[in-house]
Amino acid sequence: MSRSIAILLLSILLFSSCASILNSQYQKVSIRTKKENTIYIDGEEVKREGGYYLIKRDYYGKQITAKREGFKDENLSLGQYKRHWLYIISWVPFGVLSFIPPALDRGPKAFNYDKTLSIGRKMKAFPVKEKEDKEVFFRKIGVDLDSENNRYRYFYNYKDFKRNEKTKSSNSNSDNDKVSIENTIFSESINEILKENGYIDTTRKVLKNSYLNNVIVDADIKEYTLHHIKLFYGGFYYVDLTLDYTILDYYGDSVFTQSTEATSGQFVYTVDRSKDRREKIDDAIKDALELSMIEFFENDVVDSLMKDRSDLERENSFQTIPLAHNNRYVSSLGEAISSSVTIKTKDGHGSGFVVSSDGHLVTNYHVISDTTDLMVVLNDEREFKPEIIRVSKINDLALIKIDVDSLIPFQISKATNIEIAKDIYAVGTPSGEDLSQSITKGIISGIRKTDSGGKLIQTDASINGGNSGGVLIDKNAEVIGIVSSKLRGFSIEGVAFGIPSYVLFDKLKIDNSIF
Repeated sequence: MSRSIAILLLSILLFSSCASILNSQYQKVSIRTKKENTIYIDGEEVKREGGYYLIKRDYYGKQITAKREGFKDENLSLGQYKRHWLYIISWVPFGVLSFIPPALDRGPKAFNYDKTLSIGRKMKAFPVKEKEDKEVFFRKIGVDLDSENNRYRYFYNYKDFKRNEKTKSSNSNSDNDKVSIENTIFSESINEILKENGYIDTTRKVLKNSYLNNVIVDADIKEYTLHHIKLFYGGFYYVDLTLDYTILDYYGDSVFTQSTEATSGQFVYTVDRSKDRREKIDDAIKDALELSMIEFFENDVVDSLMKDRSDLERENSFQTIPLAHNNRYVSSLGEAISSSVTIKTKDGHGSGFVVSSDGHLVTNYHVISDTTDLMVVLNDEREFKPEIIRVSKINDLALIKIDVDSLIPFQISKATNIEIAKDIYAVGTPSGEDLSQSITKGIISGIRKTDSGGKLIQTDASINGGNSGGVLIDKNAEVIGIVSSKLRGFSIEGVAFGIPSYVLFDKLKIDNSIF
């Protein structure tokens, strides 16, 4: 009797677990891809055997990655969800008679992957800088989401995902699930890609940026959907992102905006811990950002802006502007203070100086680029709303005018041979308005060439951001330079820069006959 029971139990076990016992531990899967691609499974390069890839049946999701030199990786996740045909035998004789599927046939080998998958057929090429393209720097990637644009979709298993991927609705994320993006992580990642493709200068130069050769990009995530697919063990994520891109010029002025949509690849987690899941969500966000960036660079307007040199043609067409004078010029350091001005802006202040008796002033372009609440404050505390006469964005210079007469202009040097180690004085408003028209002393430390072909005066005179646009003068109060510390790498103690004064005649085209 006991022998008969043992045989019966063994038969039940064998017939109810046919797939789990008889099936192979590995499944042959056909992965269709381009011949130029290399396929990785769970991070390891794999080769085909007889035209197939052998993938282990073990309940864990599989990360399939296609790689190609110069192209964005493509990532897919593969999960078991199909019953193997041997499962049918498990119904005989017990399943057919009882109409209940055998419970024991649920081992890893009882479930199959899809027999075929396609990956890497339409991979996106990373943008490569052409000779005439400007250099690009991603300054920030921010998040601007409201609750209805921060969504979440959950699939309780791989079969649910395969059946309902296109139709399943999403829910608004709870406060605990909201997307958290560290700007530096993702902007650094994108900048690294740009560096690899020539868009970022890797030389260790301080004076390498310029208006003609550089653009800044900001990006804001406006819509975010996180897709979470649960597997037998672990699961995987992918995300949808909508981003608004803004191209800014060298001075931070917006010149173009574009909205893009991107869906990331799929990223598997095998350990069900919040830290591991968070890492895979970050991977998905990074992947979508990179795809979005590629789409951004494929835009025709972006491509045109990357090559735009129209300001060079515009500035080369400048005509000479005559300036009024009364045959009297600043002749002492004391008078230099009286003929220097503070320029108040919406967010701070800069400096400037008088170049004509009827109110023409010179400053940096970056000081007056935002004309909101722009005011000029004279040394006697009178305030005037300035008129912008001419700007050179390329050279960071501006000629403005206020409605006032009988000012004493500075004498401006036309000399191109500037003496190294010569004493020099900086006049301006260094920190706050209560320190207006301060004067500091230093020497000319050097004459430096810029990547754009110009020259800058290097000095050790004490200069702060508020000095921008003020004068660099010699002991006779003759102007030999214009302070440009704000946008010229002034982040190193004792190193500041100024634009040589002769540039005013060549680039702003002010009349040099009176100087």
